[in-house]
Amino acid sequence: MKLLGKAEIGFLILLCFLVAFSGCMASNVKLVVNYTGSWNGTITDSSGTRTIEGTGNKTIDLGALTGSLRIIVGKKEPSNETLSISLIRGNEIISTGNTSVSGGQLNDAHISVYLA
Repeated sequence: MKLLGKAEIGFLILLCFLVAFSGCMASNVKLVVNYTGSWNGTITDSSGTRTIEGTGNKTIDLGALTGSLRIIVGKKEPSNETLSISLIRGNEIISTGNTSVSGGQLNDAHISVYLA
């Protein structure tokens, strides 16, 4: 059986650090709500369901999520203004949803995705 030399051991240590560091650098997932009025909703992932609410535009950091994710955000009062939501990881828009439909407005915007 051949023993590893100093160079090979150094390379393995460096490789381990790079793998560990790259996992730490994974971008968090963010929910962006664009609406001037009051809104509320739910975020459901593998850890359960939590409620969110606010007034006006807001960005919510959801952390480093993987797996199924469902988001519902709705207007608190009826309005003809469009409420839109975007799910972002790093600089990439993963998914969007809004309340605009042909001929009118819905009350809720939905996103349902699987994050790898």
